This record gives sequence, C-alpha cells and structure tokens, in this order.
Amino acid sequence: MTVVFTRTVTPNSGHLSATLKFVRKRIAALEKAYGLKISLNARFGGPAGQLIMVSYHKDMAALAKVRRKVMKGVISGKIPQPKPGLVKEVEDAVWTRL
Repeated sequence: MTVVFTRTVTPNSGHLSATLKFVRKRIAALEKAYGLKISLNARFGGPAGQLIMVSYHKDMAALAKVRRKVMKGVISGKIPQPKPGLVKEVEDAVWTRL
C-alpha cells in the first residue's frame, strides 16, 4: 500500500523568504542523496507562509528505511537543518493512499 509522507513547515513571522530558500535547499539535498521525488506546495489560506513537502513511498517499510537514512544524514550534516528562529513549527504526517 502506497504511503504519503508530508512535512509541514510554518515559518516564523518575517521569515517566509528565508524559510522557502531553506526548504528548497533541503529538498534538493534529500533528492540528491536518497533519490526521492519531493513536491513543494504552499498553503492557500491558514497560517501565512505555510509550506508542505510531499513524498510517496511503496509502503511503510520503504518509508522507515528512508527515514533512518535521512536521520543519519541530518546527524552527519549532509541534510541541512533550519537556523534557530527561522521556523515556528514543523509537523510530519503519514497518510495511506486509497
């Protein structure tokens, strides 16, 4: 069963441009390092400037495997992290595709 991973990023007030730049940089690093295909979307309405990254995975095992690799990449500095004060909130969610 296909699973959808979403990461919603809400920038701190006044940091939309820098947050967008960071998210694009992170997506590029994830795609290059792990062969992922990640789409970037902006919310219409709701919290101002909210961005969402979306990726699709074969099943939960495939997502879990990628997540372990990403965590190692974060720890090693291969995957960029936001500078303090840039992002207000980050929320991850896993969905099943029907």
